[in-house]
Amino acid sequence: MADSTVTSISSSLFQPAVTFSGLGSGIDSQSIIDQLVEVESRQIEHLESWKAEWTEKITALQELNVKLTDLQSAVTAMDTPAEFLAKTVASSDTTVVTATAAATAAAGSHQVEVNQLAQNEIEVHAGLSSTDTVVNASGTSKVFAFTYAGSTVSVTVPDGATLEDLADAINASGANPGVTALVLDMGSSYTTDRYRLMLQGNDTGSDYTITIDDTLTTLDGTDSTEDFTSVTFTQSQAAQNAQLRLDGYPPGAWIERASNQISDLITGVTLTLHDTSTSPVTLTVSHDTTTMQEKIQDLVTAYNEVVAYIREQTQYDSITGEAGVLFGNYAVHIVKSELAAIATGNAPGFQDPDDPYLNLAQIGITTDADETSSTFGQLLVDEDTLASALSSDPQGVGYLMAASFRGISDDDTGNITYYSSLPGITQPGTYQVSATVSGGTITNGTINGHPATIDGDTLTGAEGYPEYGLAVRINLVDGTYTSTVRLQLGINGQFTEKLEDLLSVSSGPLNIVMENYNDIVDSIDAKIAREQRRVESVRQRLVEQFTRLEAVLAQLNEQANYLASAFQNLAPGGQTT
Repeated sequence: MADSTVTSISSSLFQPAVTFSGLGSGIDSQSIIDQLVEVESRQIEHLESWKAEWTEKITALQELNVKLTDLQSAVTAMDTPAEFLAKTVASSDTTVVTATAAATAAAGSHQVEVNQLAQNEIEVHAGLSSTDTVVNASGTSKVFAFTYAGSTVSVTVPDGATLEDLADAINASGANPGVTALVLDMGSSYTTDRYRLMLQGNDTGSDYTITIDDTLTTLDGTDSTEDFTSVTFTQSQAAQNAQLRLDGYPPGAWIERASNQISDLITGVTLTLHDTSTSPVTLTVSHDTTTMQEKIQDLVTAYNEVVAYIREQTQYDSITGEAGVLFGNYAVHIVKSELAAIATGNAPGFQDPDDPYLNLAQIGITTDADETSSTFGQLLVDEDTLASALSSDPQGVGYLMAASFRGISDDDTGNITYYSSLPGITQPGTYQVSATVSGGTITNGTINGHPATIDGDTLTGAEGYPEYGLAVRINLVDGTYTSTVRLQLGINGQFTEKLEDLLSVSSGPLNIVMENYNDIVDSIDAKIAREQRRVESVRQRLVEQFTRLEAVLAQLNEQANYLASAFQNLAPGGQTT
């Protein structure tokens, strides 16, 4: 009975262990530790997932900021009449005169008659047989001098200089105010005079003449030099002004300009003269409605990209329960609402019937209100309505889109007139103005019911009110006057101002939210770091515990082996006598 018991113990408890971890227990300690650590790390996984959600929101807000910046770039490029309005000029004879027009040009027609073109002066020397002909063999330096537009140029010609060297010296002279020298090859039919020094004035106009200065020129044909005095030069083209008449004026005389490009004759129009004419050429300045329509489409495209992105990031699928990453975000809601208010509302300072257009809908741009539509919330353009508006009143469309603090007085009597405002400070809108004049002095004046500052004949809106900085002039004839003064800001200007606020680094709603979200991510990172330290501490503790366990089990194994060996020696047949 005893023998069987010992055999059982020795075959189970006291058998030498099979080790997996390099110790003596036979237990896979590392696997157990890894699994226990994995359990302890689940909080880190949760935190990482939570961090990823906030990071995704930040990324989406950053992308929205980029699209808002693109919209801002589009509107700021055309938020003034000079940037938005476009004019074109047609010429009845483009071989004589062409023209371009800025937004400031008035639409209408003009008659232009060209009598002569502006020219530069050209002087040509009698010529030498070769470009390598030495023009100065005197043994000392000589001088070639000329005047251009009243300035004298003296060029030093060293001993041994050739014709080509002379041309190079003229061009390299720091005193040369605008004459180009070149060597003209007349061809093989010329022998002694094949190569000729040509002096060309770089400027057109009668003031830009070239005259060889014989007093200073010592390259005069004496003392082993070639002759480059005035008698050896021929004027091939005289400096002269352009001459023209505009709309028949001046009769019997000509308007003169030094250049063939003339930008100071018709306001906003630059003329380019190409040839003379025997009869007047008609120039027609008109609104470039095609370019204006393209600019409006640029605005619509940039706006729609913002709206489409917001919809994508905030949508909610009631069937699947899935929501966009920015669903319910109040900052995004603010952005969407602010932009939509401009797109659908009347422009400030505009009123019916004084202005032909008050809002985008009147020129064919409406908001898609169909929630089932793929373009819900975006701007839709009725091309026919827009084209019609641009055709019938392009200036009116221009003001609606790009009026920039345009002041208007509605007082037909002229007793109250708009004077000035402070862009960025004075708020656009409609203001009621009242003034009382007694004894040639303003005794009382208000703007929007608020006391205004009185300075001579001027009322100025007081600080702290929307009209701050708005200045109107009052006719100093005794009486009481009331009227409205309007300060207009077009659609593009409204977008420019609003986007500046929305994109503000310090106060923009998206940037404020992103800052908050970044704080949350930083907080999560701190929690993750703490959890990682805690888990690592747990790992170290488990390693220490299993190490001690391995040591104890190894000791027990040794004892078990010893006992097993002892029992075997005590068993029948296992002991010698």
